[in-house]
Amino acid sequence: MTVESSNTGQVLTSLAELISEDRYGPDVSRSDPLDLFQEALDSFERCATLQRQQITEQATRANALAQEPMDLDDQALHSTADLVPDPVPFMSEESDEGKWVSIVEPVTEHALADTHLAQIGALTSLCSLLSVRGNGDPRWIDECYSRMQYDLIVSTRDRFQEYRLATVRYKCALADAGFSLAKFDIFQYERHLTEAQAPLKEQYSDDPQALCDMADAELTFNASIARLSHRVMDSTSDDQGKLNVIRWKHLTKALDHLTIAGKLPTTKNLPRVHLRRGDCEMLRRRLGAAPWNYDLAIRSASTLLKNAEIYYRGAARLAKAETARDEEEEASGKEAIVAALAGDLRRLQERVDAEVKTVREIMDDTVDDGLLSEADIQKLSI
Repeated sequence: MTVESSNTGQVLTSLAELISEDRYGPDVSRSDPLDLFQEALDSFERCATLQRQQITEQATRANALAQEPMDLDDQALHSTADLVPDPVPFMSEESDEGKWVSIVEPVTEHALADTHLAQIGALTSLCSLLSVRGNGDPRWIDECYSRMQYDLIVSTRDRFQEYRLATVRYKCALADAGFSLAKFDIFQYERHLTEAQAPLKEQYSDDPQALCDMADAELTFNASIARLSHRVMDSTSDDQGKLNVIRWKHLTKALDHLTIAGKLPTTKNLPRVHLRRGDCEMLRRRLGAAPWNYDLAIRSASTLLKNAEIYYRGAARLAKAETARDEEEEASGKEAIVAALAGDLRRLQERVDAEVKTVREIMDDTVDDGLLSEADIQKLSI
């Protein structure tokens, strides 16, 4: 039952994420991802409750056995199965008539920690959904987190780093939801983001996953401000200038985190890290175009474009060496786009001639991610 509930929660969370990101295909019945997330959280909560109950029962049985006097000759008669719940039967495949045997699988603190970490992952994704939708109230999400926080800390005491990373991701996503839903302003959002990331900066400054998580949070911060800039500040040039400075600062932080991660020997998926470094430079360059027109980005445009091309080229080479096909296609496609923006349309045209659908998809993604301006799109119309 516990495993089934946990698996159900994970499946529902994955399905909700796919539907909310519009990646599940046109022929699938579109359930409301918010309902699916709620079902997932209910499944995780049932699972955690049963796991805690069974762990307590196991401990009680263990204590009872420990207190019983026992002769040495009797010890061999006691099985470790006494310490776990009743066995779960299954049908043996080796018998035509069906022979029942027993597999005993104790519930451990490790399994409970898995459930709590999956639960906080669902809460994090739910915050992201509310941010994109722009409606709802994140307070009930934080109430769910508060109810499980003590159990989360206790169950993950031997997996502190996983706990820390998961909670920071959640708090950053909650801060973004609060800002997107107009619960607080940009400066409060910035403060919440800084406070959420403080433990990682202090304890995990050389941890690749922590660095990438912090970069993700900074990029989300920039994207949300860009999406809601009409609400953030007045349209005066002075306020727009302040907004540009804030966005540039956070994009630079994201780039710095990724640069450090790219140099660590333990970093996984280096092609993706360098791809995101290129994206950071393109996002900083984008601030120099309308409607932002940030003077520092305008002056640095050619340098930022060259940097992006270097990062994309490096990502493509690493991806090819690692046979990471998706990353290689994305990196080489973006490298060709950047080269075209710098005046060399030949490589992009060659890629379009060879695989037009893939290139169009990559170009659409760069537009959706805010890497290209209207002027860029017109220049790339080949």
